[in-house]
Amino acid sequence: MSVNSDDFCINITNDPDLYFPDGNLVILTRDEVGNHTYFRVHQSILLKHSKALSDHIFPDSPSPVRDLYDGVPLVEFQEDPRDLNTFLKFLYEPFYVFSAAPIQRGDPDIAFKMYGALKLADKFSIQPLKDTILSYIREDWPLTLQAWDEREAFYSRRLKNSPGSTMDDVAPEPASVIRLAREFESQILPVAFYHLSRLPVNATYGQHNQAPRYARGVRGYLLSPADREKASLGRERMLRWIVDRMESLMLDTWQCKGDEGCHVHIYWRVVVLHRSVIRSMDVLSTLRSMRSHKLERGTSEPVEDAVCHDCNGRWDQLLNDARCDFFNSLSSFFPDL
Repeated sequence: MSVNSDDFCINITNDPDLYFPDGNLVILTRDEVGNHTYFRVHQSILLKHSKALSDHIFPDSPSPVRDLYDGVPLVEFQEDPRDLNTFLKFLYEPFYVFSAAPIQRGDPDIAFKMYGALKLADKFSIQPLKDTILSYIREDWPLTLQAWDEREAFYSRRLKNSPGSTMDDVAPEPASVIRLAREFESQILPVAFYHLSRLPVNATYGQHNQAPRYARGVRGYLLSPADREKASLGRERMLRWIVDRMESLMLDTWQCKGDEGCHVHIYWRVVVLHRSVIRSMDVLSTLRSMRSHKLERGTSEPVEDAVCHDCNGRWDQLLNDARCDFFNSLSSFFPDL
């Protein structure tokens, strides 16, 4: 049904999943353009999961005169109908089979899709739902370097096995994660900001057009000016860190035990590394790709630049150590998160 006027048209609908004929309560929500969606639910189900939710609807104060809709009491929520639909599906799941689960493990866009439902779970103290959503998000934003590498490899495999997809279809987007993490999971903010900092400032989520399918985007409208500034400052700090680290460890002190002149080749490796970091803005991936033994490619063949076996081993160890130290220093690149 719709209501028309000279200036606008408001759609009025009952939620197709959550309008039960025997429900004893109707919840009204409106979307951003004013369309009405009604949910007819059972107070007993709401009370089972959350006394705070039931108290919000039926406070202990003297009962006010309530409007009715379809013969039962009507209450209004300010949340978006899509968020309320997802939230209520979790409450009904043990008793009602839906055509699709409200949340799927492995969905790369969980932080964006579930933000509203997570806020409702927090508002009404439904801890199991909060824990479920946050546990799925933590999988995509690990706090150890090994787990980070495993997730990056996982996204690459997923993209390879998904013809016609882009990286935005198979990997999480940082701005929605940052928005959520600021309220509910602050420990993942450094890795989320690292990912944001390695993307071009004009990378728009889902709008790559001529860009390669491995390009990744950002929902820039979710970022505050302060977030953008932190990403820029973090990018600058990371570049300085890698320049200082590589020069102090290699150029000033490198000596080849076999006196084969390896320091010249090491110098050029550092030059290539700096250039690659500036081009990609991805320190961790660049350090990994610059190792002389490309284990991640399934081979142990050294690069062809006449560096001796001993110097290659030292080089690889220095890069591995730098990657670990860099990852463990992420919070220092983005202070005051």
